[in-house]
Amino acid sequence: MQMTKKFYSFILIALLTVFAFSDALKFLPKDYSTILYIPDVPKAYDAFKALPIGQTLLADTGIGLESLVRGVLEQQLLSMKYTLDDFDLFSKEMLVAINKDGNLTVVLGPVKSTTKVKKVLESFLEEDTLKKVKFVENYFIYSDGQVGGGKAPANLLANLKGNLGVTYSNITDGKITFEGYGYIRIENNALSFYQKLDAKTPDAKNVLKTLQNTKPVDLLADKNVGGDLLIFINRSIPDALKKTFIDALVSNFNITNLNVTGVMYLSADIASTVSVLLSSDSQGQNQSSKSNQTTSQPTLSSYSVVFGTGFKMPDEVKKYVTIGSERYGVLTTEDGMESYILIKNDRMITYTVNPSKYKPGDRTFFTSVYDPKYFMGIFLNFEPLINTMLGKKVKSSAIFVSYVEGDSIIQKGTVK
Repeated sequence: MQMTKKFYSFILIALLTVFAFSDALKFLPKDYSTILYIPDVPKAYDAFKALPIGQTLLADTGIGLESLVRGVLEQQLLSMKYTLDDFDLFSKEMLVAINKDGNLTVVLGPVKSTTKVKKVLESFLEEDTLKKVKFVENYFIYSDGQVGGGKAPANLLANLKGNLGVTYSNITDGKITFEGYGYIRIENNALSFYQKLDAKTPDAKNVLKTLQNTKPVDLLADKNVGGDLLIFINRSIPDALKKTFIDALVSNFNITNLNVTGVMYLSADIASTVSVLLSSDSQGQNQSSKSNQTTSQPTLSSYSVVFGTGFKMPDEVKKYVTIGSERYGVLTTEDGMESYILIKNDRMITYTVNPSKYKPGDRTFFTSVYDPKYFMGIFLNFEPLINTMLGKKVKSSAIFVSYVEGDSIIQKGTVK
């Protein structure tokens, strides 16, 4: 009898756990391939804020990003006669799902008043974005496609135990299938992410062998690579993995009409741009009496290379310049920012500053964390930015990498 009571108690607790954390999951798209689920957004935020890096970035004793965002939001809410309590979009769950075609779905909530939250969002978001937004059962839903109809993976909620969030991926293309779970948690005084995708078919295992045996591009041999941000895919990615791993990156490289091999890298110098911006603000204040004084807007200095064939200049390019012996297409945005594009037989190279004036930032951080076994990665060094804004030397970074280990793809990340 005692064992029976224990069994029923276990079942009751399990059911309560599922129903307590599963409301947002009912909006899962039917054909999802990747999921990120955070059942308690404020808890996850507070856990990150308590870390040294969280204090440095968010607290008023550091850079103060929280107060900056809160101030902008409160000012807008005040003009609408609302308070922060009326904008509770991030006070409960968050679900992010991507389907097999790369379409994105974001679910947040539930909120107390959809009318108030919607009005606030209308003051911040563009019309094209708002067209993809709707509220269902007090949940905010942003989606490129149809939502609902999807069934949560069997072990998704079980993997939440002891974690701030859980991830799941199921990549299928013909006879190739990868599947696995991951987590987000606080470990070793850092925000950590880990996901293991297991090859579920012989063809998938062969894909991993090919990926592992392919020689990576030596991106650090490119002397133009430097700064505090590096994004890379250093070898050809099998078709089964392209949509999941690189489609989002490709869309940000102004790429059209080509056959992408999957190999690309981008480096940028964020801290130097912030330094110039702060210096410009200071000079602007000192010279405010000179009404005819004009200052140019600082531009993020970045350099990117995308490998492939069939490259064509974007239709928006109307101007060409010759620098050295190379002919560049100049892409100009509405606010006057320019990108210089050079097309070669097997690659497209883009600078966001005039190539003759481009100077790569320091690459010490990149060389200290890069490993050729990583086939994909994002490295962001916060130390120069913190030093620029606070005058303090604090070792801090965000690192996300993917690599092959046996018959699995390991994806790891740390923010510290």
